[in-house]
Amino acid sequence: MPPNIVIKVSGLTKIYKLYNSPVDRLKESLNPFRKKYHRDFYALNNISFEIEKGETVGIVGKNGAGKSTLLKILTGVLAPTSGNVTVNGRISALLELGAGFNPELSGIENVYFSGILMGYTRDEINERLDNILSFADIGEFARQPVKTYSSGMFVRLAFSVAINVAPEILIVDEALSVGDAFFQAKCMAKMKKMIDDGVTLLFVSHDTISIKSLCHKAILLKDGIMVADDTADKVVDMYVSSKIVSRQLVIKNDETRKVLIQEAIDAMDRVDLRRAGFKNNKKFLKHATFERIRNGKADFVNVQLLDEFGNELESIEYGQRVILRMYVEVREDIHALGCGYHIKTKNGISIVNSNLHLEDKLIMYPKKGDRYCVDWKFQLCMMEGIYNIQCVMSVPINVEFGEVDFCDYIPCALQFVVQKRMQSKLYGYVHLDSLIEINKI
Repeated sequence: MPPNIVIKVSGLTKIYKLYNSPVDRLKESLNPFRKKYHRDFYALNNISFEIEKGETVGIVGKNGAGKSTLLKILTGVLAPTSGNVTVNGRISALLELGAGFNPELSGIENVYFSGILMGYTRDEINERLDNILSFADIGEFARQPVKTYSSGMFVRLAFSVAINVAPEILIVDEALSVGDAFFQAKCMAKMKKMIDDGVTLLFVSHDTISIKSLCHKAILLKDGIMVADDTADKVVDMYVSSKIVSRQLVIKNDETRKVLIQEAIDAMDRVDLRRAGFKNNKKFLKHATFERIRNGKADFVNVQLLDEFGNELESIEYGQRVILRMYVEVREDIHALGCGYHIKTKNGISIVNSNLHLEDKLIMYPKKGDRYCVDWKFQLCMMEGIYNIQCVMSVPINVEFGEVDFCDYIPCALQFVVQKRMQSKLYGYVHLDSLIEINKI
């Protein structure tokens, strides 16, 4: 096998024997003429493909297509009926929720148990233990039996173990769909960093946007047969088109959703709210630690998403007017300071972004100790779903060539949910609230 090929699958077939009743199994085993009482079910049927080092490959298909069976064979959990599988590299897998964990052992004991099964020594696990527990963020539950864990805690610990054992090949099944919004965004950011570092990824998901955003290519399975092996965009489009049912859409006027909310807070109340934001920031600081990069010149002290009355938001109605508020503290004298944001899907696709330089509102000549409250006010006409806000702060160096000195970069500053729009379905991520004129000529 060439050195650049890390997984090679040739003629892979997995057959299960299905019996109508347990008695039929016994009859077949005792029949002197080897009469069959079963029917063959092909979970996989003559599958062949190759994956190169550093590739990210999505596996798509409806339930029962054979996705999980394929991953279990690649990881050695199942044996194939026929065909060959060659894997060149250390595999770390996150398959069924909590698979490989002993429910009677504590979280920490299961970390050691899983690590030893992967071939690590106790000393090697000791070196990684702090990183595993920090990423999982399950607190004192790390010392409790995992049988007391919620499904979310299971996946936190399992994923943290999988990514912190320096795998060359990472295999992830649908288990990540269990985690909360912040943890899912955190996992996506971590997987993207691992991909950048050259880790090979096999990713199974029903979320086609995740497949497109993470994967170079994809494999489409249907009833155990490999239908396509091509670029992620082509395979996902083929998969989606096979599920679409044509239907007429009736779009009705929705004038009631366009009613503007009047300002209702006086200036003094606003000042008090802003001062409080510099102190009440524990929740933000906890989220902001993940993959945060700072140079010490200026920091985000807090980031909030608010309604027009200053109340913090986690769930937003379609078309709601909001305030994205950034609390900035300057650590040394600077000639100019800018900050901005990216609104991204939970899978890391950037939907909307802006910054103070783009808006021609740079903070000029801030001094050490200065504090600023930067408010971005806009109307969110977005598709229902979970979104993440990424925040960036920088000092401009060469405006003409776009050179900046990054002061603070926070991949996951906060998350919010846009509720379902009842009147009609939105097919793009963002709806532009347009003034439409129709003239018969």
